[in-house]
Amino acid sequence: MTARQLRVAGVLAALSVGVLSWTSCAVSGAGAGSGSDASGPLGGFGRREERQRIGSFSNVQAVAVSRRYVFAAGSSGIAMYDRLMNRWLPPLTRDDGLSEQQITVLAGDPVEDAMWLGVPGGVILYRPLTEQLQRTIVTGVPDLIAFDRAGTGDAIVRAGGEWTRISRVGIATPMQRPPLANALILPRTLNDLYAQFPTLRTQPSLLLRSQQSDRPLRSVQIISGAASPERASEVWLGTAADGLFRLDPAFMQSTPLPYGLLEPGVGALALAADGVWAAGLGLAFDRGGLSFVGSDLQRFRWIEGTIAVPLVGVRGRSLVTRASRAWLGTDRGLVRVRLDGAQAMQSWGVLDGLPDERVLSVATRDDGVWAGTARGLVYVSDSSDSRNVRTRGVGVRLLDNMPVHALQFTGDTLWMGTEAGLMAIATPNGTVGGVVSRPVGNDPALRRPVRALAWSDSVLLAATDDAVLRLSPRGGVEPVRVDLLDVRLVGRVTKVAIDDRTMWLAGADGVVIVSRRDGATRVLRVPGDLPGPVLDVAADRDYLWLGTPQGVIRLRRRGDGGLP
Repeated sequence: MTARQLRVAGVLAALSVGVLSWTSCAVSGAGAGSGSDASGPLGGFGRREERQRIGSFSNVQAVAVSRRYVFAAGSSGIAMYDRLMNRWLPPLTRDDGLSEQQITVLAGDPVEDAMWLGVPGGVILYRPLTEQLQRTIVTGVPDLIAFDRAGTGDAIVRAGGEWTRISRVGIATPMQRPPLANALILPRTLNDLYAQFPTLRTQPSLLLRSQQSDRPLRSVQIISGAASPERASEVWLGTAADGLFRLDPAFMQSTPLPYGLLEPGVGALALAADGVWAAGLGLAFDRGGLSFVGSDLQRFRWIEGTIAVPLVGVRGRSLVTRASRAWLGTDRGLVRVRLDGAQAMQSWGVLDGLPDERVLSVATRDDGVWAGTARGLVYVSDSSDSRNVRTRGVGVRLLDNMPVHALQFTGDTLWMGTEAGLMAIATPNGTVGGVVSRPVGNDPALRRPVRALAWSDSVLLAATDDAVLRLSPRGGVEPVRVDLLDVRLVGRVTKVAIDDRTMWLAGADGVVIVSRRDGATRVLRVPGDLPGPVLDVAADRDYLWLGTPQGVIRLRRRGDGGLP
């Protein structure tokens, strides 16, 4: 074999290694397999479109633009927007093989519709069209990614003061000397945009924000930016706490593109007609409120706390919606949020007549809401705006000094899961209350703390620390333990749910899913299948929604109510 043949064989071998490396790092559910980093939470079942985790993207730390896509890096991963179709793609998160390392640099590929990002010790190339993730090891922390003007447009990466050429199949070649500036394609940075459009630095609030009179006045902070490679009149900006913006610098007009949750983590969920509302855990220091996530993951809406009702640092514990209003139980009282254009808020606390600031559960009626607190049950009228200024619509108080963990209406009967067991009030009245009774049954679990309640058609489920009971709301039937909903599989119980096809039991260690038709059982565990404890559950005909400290998880349901 001649020397030339040996060189050709060596090149082919290197290319074959690069192609194998590329294929082996395909995102879970696409390509030939998954790399070592693709086996994160949710990676063990279903295709990518069947399970999605949506986190917070209000803080956009980096922005990059390719010929078709916009990439926005947040604390929960990387959001991707298709500029051609004007729609969001599923985000790239740890569930899809992206490591939780800090992203140090982000760049859009000028040759193909792809994204390059640098993390300590490596460079990642992601192709959205084929959902392929390619990882290349480099020495040091990348701080610059440029592209070669000649040849195939290889990436030129600077890390730790050293330069490395990375081919499109993942082959890294150290460079002996720095590249020439005129031989590189350098993506424009935020400083380049400031130099071209000085108004972005001097008056960002006039361009990027519409201030509401009852909302806190905050200055807009632009922390990242990128320019469209082929449209001079299109600039993309990432902000601190206000999300992603598309700006037309020629006319100085901006369009907000909110994506994901307003704040990290989900403490409570409530179904809407075409999606789900989520309340946060109070982990953010800049903004707090409610987030709407559309079922198609294309429509997102944020409702921030007002000046009179600040929600920064407030944990949502229970959330229900009725008509155009949402009632939110928090660790700082009860909050009513108008979901219409006004987005007005009103709150009640101990000074207004609540037994305790900690509102653990909420159940609504047409004329008001029953709130279960850490020290009793209270009624609040929904027409409190026109009621006595002194009482502000706060009515009767029951079960003094008794924690009320869960509330559930079945017809006109209000069921209460308390620290002393399961109780009920037939036809409760907001003015005089009602007679508190206990259900028929000798099971000792009825006298133990009831953590969660759920109802569907003729079945009421009550979850305690060691069992789930099935009751008939009409009474006269001895409660039956639902052994398939095994509390030991989920740890500390947080939620129980039921519809006409399925039952769910959620807790700190996962979720148990049981079919009502044939009893088929499935368990999603933490951390193998889920990223963290499940704090709330909501289900519609097509999707199962799980609220976790890492965000809201949407799982597609089969026709029988189960998961793929």
